[in-house]
Amino acid sequence: MDGVAVQDRFSKGMGAAARVLGMPYDLYRPHGVDEPLSAERRVLRLFAAFDLGDPGYRRPRGYERGLRGTFDSDSTRVGDYLRGPRGVIFIAMLPPLQRPLCVMANDTVDVLRPEGPDLAGLNGYGGVREPRLRSVLRGWPASLLSSGGDKPGTLPDDGGLGGWSVLMPPTPAEISGSDLIRNRNGRRFIVRSAERSDLGWRLNVREAGV
Repeated sequence: MDGVAVQDRFSKGMGAAARVLGMPYDLYRPHGVDEPLSAERRVLRLFAAFDLGDPGYRRPRGYERGLRGTFDSDSTRVGDYLRGPRGVIFIAMLPPLQRPLCVMANDTVDVLRPEGPDLAGLNGYGGVREPRLRSVLRGWPASLLSSGGDKPGTLPDDGGLGGWSVLMPPTPAEISGSDLIRNRNGRRFIVRSAERSDLGWRLNVREAGV
């Protein structure tokens, strides 16, 4: 039996287990830069279950809180979203003969890019203003988690601005340092570093001041 047949049987077995242990989820496949969970992006419905997996399993750096999925992966791709009883989850990795690595999305974000001045030479206020922000990605579910302390504040009652980690699936648009992340509550974060891998985006961001 070749590797393709073994993988097919493994996936089918995971699908059978999910029908017993899991719950129904809608599968969405992003297309374009906006709203990957819009109705027209829905591909199919499947049964899926999720857990933290074997504690001894070494997850890739930055994905230590990732979930292990149990579902028939034959019809799925890295970057697909699953929406169901546990919320919104995206597929980060489909390793051969192992359960998929998935990430729980706890927020929805837009990626914005500050534009330069209108004219060369003297201009008015040069800070970031809403009319000068160009939309790069809009409405993407993501994992937005605190990554610990950042630069402390300068006053005794100033808590400083915390550092955050953002995980997103692969996207059709590039994310760059100094881009802005805006979440569904209107909070803004400045991208300090953007690392793209086969698993998607791993962003190091800092919350922007008012």
